[in-house]
Amino acid sequence: MPKAIEIPSPPEVRIATVSTVEAAANAIRALILDGELAPGARLRENDFAERLGVARHSFRAATQILIGEGLLRREPNRGVQVPIFAQADVEDIFKLRAALEIEATRLAIEAGVVPDEAREAVAQLQALSADAPWSDVVQPDLDFHRAIIDAADSPRLQRAYHGLQSEIVLCMVQLQPAYDHPAQVAAEHEELLAAIEARDAGRAEKLWRVHLDEAAANQIKALEGAYTDTTEEESN
Repeated sequence: MPKAIEIPSPPEVRIATVSTVEAAANAIRALILDGELAPGARLRENDFAERLGVARHSFRAATQILIGEGLLRREPNRGVQVPIFAQADVEDIFKLRAALEIEATRLAIEAGVVPDEAREAVAQLQALSADAPWSDVVQPDLDFHRAIIDAADSPRLQRAYHGLQSEIVLCMVQLQPAYDHPAQVAAEHEELLAAIEARDAGRAEKLWRVHLDEAAANQIKALEGAYTDTTEEESN
């Protein structure tokens, strides 16, 4: 089973017992982010409520949480399913991601901050074997970008990024077909880190835009393939 992908908790402190609804939402979230529920997968209420050992109303409440996070969608006459992003969805996600990450990079360079967590993430990517599972690539990739966001030292920027993070992770989970070699991902992040270390804001912005534009383009291709496969399965 792929390793669970971590999404950090929101920046506010919360002390509460995890409810049945929250536990169900956590379980479904893990299935989606681990790639066990593919794009277009439908979550049939009776089946999943039984699988999770919860009442149907708890399952519905759990899916509503994930709909709010962008990890599920409710489609007319199709119930709840893992979203297949359209081109407009991907472009919109990456548009906001670029705005937040490029500004965070500028602020980090302006402050002369090179996060140790970003260096560690690059080292982890460099150490991966050619046949490393995709989940091993995703985690340090996410850690790198979060480290840059945190380096901006802006609570509001962090909150805005956190609100987008589930959809970023979902994109990355579904991006696997576009990257056959972990070394390719490592090399891209080495360049990004080098620009920050050199305090070259212009080069950093250029590299960041290329990095995210290529990721968005690959995402669209990957999801088009996923949509075709899902459509063929449903027609059989």
